[in-house]
Order: sequence, then C-alpha cells, then structure tokens
Amino acid sequence: MADKRRRLIGWLIPKLLIFAVGAAVGYYARDYADHGELDRVHAAYEQAVAELDQLKQSGQDALERGRRAGESLRSGAEAAVDSTKAAVDEIKGEPKR
Repeated sequence: MADKRRRLIGWLIPKLLIFAVGAAVGYYARDYADHGELDRVHAAYEQAVAELDQLKQSGQDALERGRRAGESLRSGAEAAVDSTKAAVDEIKGEPKR
C-alpha cells in the first residue's frame, strides 16, 4: 500500500508541477499581452488627441479667414454705397434755390 501511494505521488507531483508552471506562464503571457494592448490603446488615444488639436486649429484658422473675408466684403459694400451715392448726386445735380 505504501508502494502504491509512493508511485501515485511520484506520478502526481510532476503533473502538478507541469500544471503550475503552465498556469504561471499563461498568466504571465496574458499579463504581457494586456500591457501591449494598453500601450496600443494609449498610442491610439494620443493620436486621436493630436488629430483633434489639428482639427481645432484648422477650424480656428477657417473662422479667422471667414471673419477677414466678411470685413473685406463689408468695406467693399460700403465703398460701393458711397460710389453709388456720389454717382446719383452727380446725375441729379445740385438742387436750385
């Protein structure tokens, strides 16, 4: 009976050690893969933030160009109004009293 127990333990202990080593390696591999995934997610986040900053800057630049164009259009319209008034006054002539 002691001989059977010794053979069972002799057979079981290597199997348990192999299982324990496999579980440890699996845990380490999963943990390593998770860290790699986190690095990729972090890199994608940083890239998205950089792209959003670029879009924000492009939007601000477009707004500034639009503001300048509006000012130019307004000054051009004012000049056209002044020119038209001058032309109408010239055509009408000065009123006689």
